[in-house]
Amino acid sequence: MPSWFRLDRTTGQKRALYVAAEKDTLRQQLTGWLEFAGIPVLVVRGFSSQSYADVVRDRVAHEQRAAHLAVVGDFDCSGEDIERDWVERTGCWSSVTRVLLTYEQVRAYGLPATEGKRGDPRWPAFARRYGFDIERPVQWEVEALEPDELQRLVVAAVAPYIDRDVLAQQIAREEQQRRALEEFAGRWGRRNEEP
Repeated sequence: MPSWFRLDRTTGQKRALYVAAEKDTLRQQLTGWLEFAGIPVLVVRGFSSQSYADVVRDRVAHEQRAAHLAVVGDFDCSGEDIERDWVERTGCWSSVTRVLLTYEQVRAYGLPATEGKRGDPRWPAFARRYGFDIERPVQWEVEALEPDELQRLVVAAVAPYIDRDVLAQQIAREEQQRRALEEFAGRWGRRNEEP
């Protein structure tokens, strides 16, 4: 049976957990780090379409359990507003946590700033909030973190939402069903080979 066969590994968890990435460049990394637990990764891509927000809201509504959103994105005036806009337009989260990047992380890791977007109307308020020069827009890219540290921070942020015993039981069910499907497929193949 193909290795892609999977059950929903979040089944039985007390809360639904979703991780939102501000940009598509993070999707592959996040998906690879979180697939062990089946945590969905949403790619917001800036100010995403309302139809995508509606699809996510409908999916979360079907969860019938509290849903937490963990956000991974750049530390800049647009990233902060993208998070606000996404949470507001989906309107389905019982709680939201900014995992990366935060002002505190930028300072703690000594991450290099890059030039921000001149003329962004959100910059002046952002600059005042954090004590930056209003005349010199800056931003910090989440990819400035070392990949291993980025992974460590993301995995640590989702860990409290994963009941490892429940996950292990679901993975055992998945393996049992995979073996049953392999046996069925093997019998089916042998029958079709008989003259």
